[in-house]
Amino acid sequence: MDRLNFFHNFDYLKLDFVLIFLFLTLSFCGLLILASAAVHFSDLIYGNPSALFNRQLIHFILGIIGLLIFFLIPLNFWLTYDRLLLTLGFLLLLLVFVPGIGVEVNGANRWVRIAGFGLQPSEVMKFLSVLYVSCYSVRRIKQIQSHWMGFFRPALIIISVISVILIQPDLGSSAVIFMAVLGVLFVAGVKLKQFMVVALLGCIGIFLMIALVPWRWERIVSFMDPWSNPWSSGYQLTLSLMSIGRGDWFGVGLGQGLMKMGYLPDAHTDFIFSVIVEETGILGGLMIVALLFALSFRIFYIGRESLLRKNFFGFYFSYGVALLLGLHTFINVGVACGLLPTKGLTLPLISYGGTNLIMICLMIGLILRVDYENKNSMPITIIKHRAEF
Repeated sequence: MDRLNFFHNFDYLKLDFVLIFLFLTLSFCGLLILASAAVHFSDLIYGNPSALFNRQLIHFILGIIGLLIFFLIPLNFWLTYDRLLLTLGFLLLLLVFVPGIGVEVNGANRWVRIAGFGLQPSEVMKFLSVLYVSCYSVRRIKQIQSHWMGFFRPALIIISVISVILIQPDLGSSAVIFMAVLGVLFVAGVKLKQFMVVALLGCIGIFLMIALVPWRWERIVSFMDPWSNPWSSGYQLTLSLMSIGRGDWFGVGLGQGLMKMGYLPDAHTDFIFSVIVEETGILGGLMIVALLFALSFRIFYIGRESLLRKNFFGFYFSYGVALLLGLHTFINVGVACGLLPTKGLTLPLISYGGTNLIMICLMIGLILRVDYENKNSMPITIIKHRAEF
């Protein structure tokens, strides 16, 4: 009955068409770019140049269905079941170590395969971690702002999640989850001293994870001077820089790139930005980056509007999602351009990856629901920089 009332009273004019436009534009650009970037790898592995494109298209359709479902779910649902969802997500993380279910690829246990369907639990946990901390901040805002334990409890849970992801190993996803969650807790009003202590400990932990693992340290060394060993540790970065250099201002033409033809590893995933610049030029690359950051800033704007209307869950969750997308974009582009060490993070809505694409669609659906409920509530005229009750 409530669902029927929703459709009866639904006002499509209250949808955020700017967010929808940015999301759809990036999604269709991503499919077009992937059709070019993945053609050699797809033909080599599956004997069909369009196999990966077809899979990504199916994932996108599933993501759109999920987006619509998440848009229909009231925000109170997430405040009720966030802990259960996080528990299920944590169990899903553990499945990667179960023989017959977990799939090892290149020495990493990051995927599970059930009934023929593949899934990357760490991508699911990015969404669930931000969701849980957002809901926790709504329930325990006073404790977060005044007591160590209020901040320590969610931090301990997220550290447990990150620890399992590190064992897989997946340092990139762990770092992104850590920074996004820390960002949500910061805007929730955690004391600056507590924030700085945890941030410092996190940075020390990340440094130790790099310094104590030889192949990670080798990536740092090769990042500093990739040309010193271009056929080994610096191979990916040097090929990425060559690809970007070939693109110049306007590119060699969509579909005409050379480096994706078996030269540049991960051309359809981690280094897809290099293919974008090679084929569409620096201007094409800048346009994609501008659209991605515009998407993040639009979500920040919806978060600000949520705070105006005292929709604190919408405020925290929107900021967390915007941070996730912004960090993914910054790190992926930075790696491709040689500004950051090589790290396996995808370019949102562009790189190949079914789980990542579906999760982003679900997050966009929930953000649209946040914005819709904002527009059906009364505004608050006074705003502070940080949330308080």
